Amino acid sequence: MDIIVDSKIPYPRERVYSALRDHMPDLAQFLPNVESITVKERNEPAPGIVDLVNLWKAARTEIPAVARPFIDQSKLNWLDRAHWTASDWTCAWSLEVGFMPERVKCSGKTTYEEDGPLSTRMRLRGTLVLDLKGLLPGLIARTATPSVEAFIVKLVQPNFAKTVDAVNRYLAQQGP
Repeated sequence: MDIIVDSKIPYPRERVYSALRDHMPDLAQFLPNVESITVKERNEPAPGIVDLVNLWKAARTEIPAVARPFIDQSKLNWLDRAHWTASDWTCAWSLEVGFMPERVKCSGKTTYEEDGPLSTRMRLRGTLVLDLKGLLPGLIARTATPSVEAFIVKLVQPNFAKTVDAVNRYLAQQGP
């Protein structure tokens, strides 16, 4: 299932790119469904290349109150593996969810384009693949998978948009 998010951010590309690459933990305060973002690994194997592994923890408020006693909060997280390439203003990424990581695959690429001297066009393209084989009987899995994928994409896509809102708020807080 495809994930497509196009956003215009009213800040220069360099600031947007740097904020999302270098200050993601600072953006967590602006994401209502995220408790924290922690940089687990950061490598710079060559000039202009940054490889990051960030751990995102979902806010406890994302779990319905009635379900909280039954849900392992430690599984409500995801690893964001990102390969930032400054020469073409891109970030190739993949997400690994804390629950059922072997069944949910999500990856893509985000491109940052100048949209005038003081604005950035962010284009995110990704895919989400859900594997329910072995979890449900074959026919049910084949029938249910597209519907469940569509449901998850409808949940995930707004989170990418909320990240755009967060970078806007973060950059506004930083001043000119």
